Amino acid sequence: MIEKLSDPTVLFALVIAFYVGFTVRGWGRKSHSPTPMTQEDVAGALDSVTVSRWMDIDAEIDARRKLAAIKLLRTATGLGLKDSKEAIEARMAARGMGRR
Repeated sequence: MIEKLSDPTVLFALVIAFYVGFTVRGWGRKSHSPTPMTQEDVAGALDSVTVSRWMDIDAEIDARRKLAAIKLLRTATGLGLKDSKEAIEARMAARGMGRR
């Protein structure tokens, strides 16, 4: 197997394959990042959450299980971690619970 890898034709094919892969995928670290959501997108996603789902999220907040509340919100909306965390913290502040 190793003898086959040292063959110049195989090495050339591997180099070409990696180059094509990186060209298609992108070179930079930012090439993997999704496009950030606008405030309107976040607000629209939060508006789509049903009352029963908000009740589940509020129950987790009341039980001081912030991570579970964030997970429920992410599942319900498809929001990212940062947006979900900020939304849960805003809901906690609105309910007079503050950050924890």
